[in-house]
Formats: sequence, C-alpha cells, structure tokens
Amino acid sequence: MRERTTAAMAKQLLYHAAQRLGTANPLEDVSDVLDESLAFPLGEPSGGPRALEPSFAETAPESLSFLVTRGGRSTTPADRIESSTHALYQVAGHRFGPEAVRWLDSRLEAVKSHGHQRSASWGASFSSGFDRNGVTEAAVHYELGPMLMDALPAPLFRLAQTAMESVPGLRPAVSSVRCGRSSGSQQVSFAVDRALPLADLKPLMDRLGLGARHTSLMSACAFILGARFTLPPDTAMITLRPSRAGVEMRLDVDLDALPDPPAQLMALMRLQMTERPRGLQALDRWLMALTPDGYPGPGTVSVLSVWVRPDLPARLALYLRPAALAPEPVRKAAPAPAPAPASSSAWAWA
Repeated sequence: MRERTTAAMAKQLLYHAAQRLGTANPLEDVSDVLDESLAFPLGEPSGGPRALEPSFAETAPESLSFLVTRGGRSTTPADRIESSTHALYQVAGHRFGPEAVRWLDSRLEAVKSHGHQRSASWGASFSSGFDRNGVTEAAVHYELGPMLMDALPAPLFRLAQTAMESVPGLRPAVSSVRCGRSSGSQQVSFAVDRALPLADLKPLMDRLGLGARHTSLMSACAFILGARFTLPPDTAMITLRPSRAGVEMRLDVDLDALPDPPAQLMALMRLQMTERPRGLQALDRWLMALTPDGYPGPGTVSVLSVWVRPDLPARLALYLRPAALAPEPVRKAAPAPAPAPASSSAWAWA
C-alpha cells in the first residue's frame, strides 16, 4: 500500500477548511508549494514541527492563513530560501501584478546577492492567507543573520537598533517580507535569549509610541498564560513592523518551550475575548473548520501571539499544529497562533 504524504493530508485539510470558512480554495494558488514542501511521509520526524501551521488572527477572522516550512531528510536551509522565495514570487506575480513584483525585487535583492548564510539553521518559511475573494497576502520569513541585518531598509534598521538598545537579550532572528493586494511591508523579529519580565517591555514601547498599549499587552499575555508575568529564556519573540498607523508590535510565545503551559489555555483565551463576541465566534468557527471528521479537536496550540498598534489595544492570534498531520494514531486536540493582519487601502509599499 502506498504511504500517504504529509502534502496530501495537508491539502485535504486546507481544502475542507476553506469550504467550511467560505474562503477561496488555497490549492488553486499553493498546491505546488505544498507538494514540494511537504513531500515526506505523514508523521515523519524529518518533516519538522512547523511543516504546516494554520493561524488565526482576531483582525482577519474570516480568512484562512497558514505557514509552510519545507521539510524532508535532505532539505537544506538554501533549499528553504529558494523554495519560499519562489513561492512568494509565484503568488505575487499571479495575483498582485507587476508592481508588486517590482517591489519584491527591490526588497529581496539582499537575499539574492548574499545567498544563504553558512550559519543558517533553517533558512526560510512561506506563508499565505485567503478570504472569499482569493489571496489576501503572501509572505516569506528569512532567517536573519549579520549580512541581512545590514541590508534592512533604513526605517526598519533603526527600529531594530531601538529594540536592542531598549530590551536586553534581544537577538535579530527573522526578517519577513509581506506582499498583499494593495500594499507590501517588511518586519523584523527578535528572539529573546534571557528571561523577559513583561514589565521590561515598557521602555521600548514608550520609544515606539506604544506606551499607552503596554498595560493591555501585558495583562492579556499574563492572563492567558495563567498569571505569568515573566517569560523564561528562549520562549518569546518580538516582532516590529512599520505601518501607516505607526509601529505594530507583536509578542509571540512558544508554548512548546514553556516548562508548564497552562492546561486551560483555550478557556483563558476565550475569557480574554469575552468583550469581543464577534472575534470569539470567529475563533470557534475557525477551530471547527480545522477539525477533521472523526477527530475530537483541531490540534495543539503551538504559539500564542499578542499584538498592539497605536490605534488598537491588545489583540490575539494563534498558530495551530494540526491533529491531522500528527503521527497515527495521535487523534488528540486543542488549538493554536496567528499571523499579523494584511494591510488594506490603496497600494502603499512600506
């Protein structure tokens, strides 16, 4: 009997989720990406824990978004950079037009000229989002090293410097290039190598014009994590993105790395969203859409994200490790984190 690939199961999962959510079929745009990235037997360890992670964001409740990281025994960081970059160009060229491709050329020149770094451990990942009208956004997330750090656009480089000056223990880790229907942007993410008291984010947020949102971010994160106000080393990432509304800041918590994640994470998250019933309804619908027939739930939450903007208090996002892609017969459940929302309005390349 022929062994089933992760790609086949992932495509089935995403197709049915799109039907249930009422979005466009993502396989029309990323079927080849899934086939290339997930061409290994279902449950194979070499596929990596983040082979496919669907995500939910409160600010894009009607969309189907997911992160794809190419896996397989012989896959190298250079392979991931090449395949993720190709996927981004393919979607942008097909759906967003030549202006988007020209903008991508200007932003990705550093990656093309420097190639993959010898010290890279994973290389790159690709993500995309869909609503009822088709692709909302596609993005590539590059492992960030010294050479690519120097090639960041000046405003983003200054943001990175401000972050490292304000919060001890930050290490530039990822640079993401995002391309949407009407705009594009670039963001930088930092790994936090030491313990992070949430109170210590206040100086950075003050400098970014987000000081008024510090209490909102801190209380939302601490509440969902069971009154945890300090994150252990190597469990958090901070992402900064310039936008027309000001700097957007996202705090990601790697739940797999926490020594004692709260057993009632989803219940606590639902309580946090009680005053936003539309978002809570959208979350429930998303979880149901990603629960395959015969499974008790959609999977496990791998990352919790809390993000703020000057014009918006804390909102939540999740990434999910799907139960359908777990090695058989692990049919157990729970839910997961989300990507930052796509920009809107007329073309504006940040």
